[in-house]
Amino acid sequence: MKQLKIFIVLFTTALACSCSTVLNSPKIEYLTSNYCQPTIDYDYSKLEVSQNKLPKQDSILNANLSQHDILISNAIGIETYLTEYLQIKKDTLKRLVLKQKITDRLILTGIEINALASELDCNGERINKLADYVNGINNKKTKNLTVASVTIGALTTVATVLIKNNNSSNIVGISGGLLSAGLGAMTISPKGKKINLKLQRNLLRNIWFNDNSNGAYPRSIWAILNEKQFSNSGKNDLQESIKNRWLQYNFDGKIDAETEKLFFYDGGIYNADDLYSRANMLNELQSTIRSLEQDLKSLSVKLNLI
Repeated sequence: MKQLKIFIVLFTTALACSCSTVLNSPKIEYLTSNYCQPTIDYDYSKLEVSQNKLPKQDSILNANLSQHDILISNAIGIETYLTEYLQIKKDTLKRLVLKQKITDRLILTGIEINALASELDCNGERINKLADYVNGINNKKTKNLTVASVTIGALTTVATVLIKNNNSSNIVGISGGLLSAGLGAMTISPKGKKINLKLQRNLLRNIWFNDNSNGAYPRSIWAILNEKQFSNSGKNDLQESIKNRWLQYNFDGKIDAETEKLFFYDGGIYNADDLYSRANMLNELQSTIRSLEQDLKSLSVKLNLI
């Protein structure tokens, strides 16, 4: 009977240590709610739209601007304003009005870039905190498994010695040894805790599927992301380049349907490694969005010289 009790204690300890569950706590609940999402929907319907293409517009723009700056002006919707501005020489008041319209649109685009980058930055930090929290619990679990393994090994040795004259001593020794070995193996490859992360607004999805039908990205930013001449190589646009990097460095060149759904649809059950991958992807996208300010700078410098 005494031997049986010892075995039950050893078995219960191993079972308790090996459980893997989805975490649920106030910290998890707070971090899984997307507090980074904009509190309002932006209304661009009343934003003044540039007029229809003017006569000789292409030739006027080509004569005064680089192809890069023309593409930027087209993306942010100021090409007709620029054409008029470049044509007018003596009407100072009209030039000032046009210059103000151009400047306002440049400022608005800069605000859009910073707003989107800030949301990505906020989400990157939020998901990284989640990953650190889950990883910390997993590390604590691994430590507990190690201690349990050592303790069970020691208890098994003591129990075997104490009942060495009993025929059941072999059962305790073998059972304890197996449990100790099992716990030791679990410290090498623990199951790990996970969290349920629902994605109400998934900015990675637009990039992955090249689809901005939900309007999550402002029109100007989306146009720049889909223009090949804004990438250093000129072979792929920025959207394609980002997706290709994710595929190679986060998914080893291939992705299954379940993983694609986890990252690019509405979320699901994430482990710590998945969360770190998502945080890295958000941060990488943020860096690309912030780099668009360099393109605006090019056009702004040119306008000050005209």
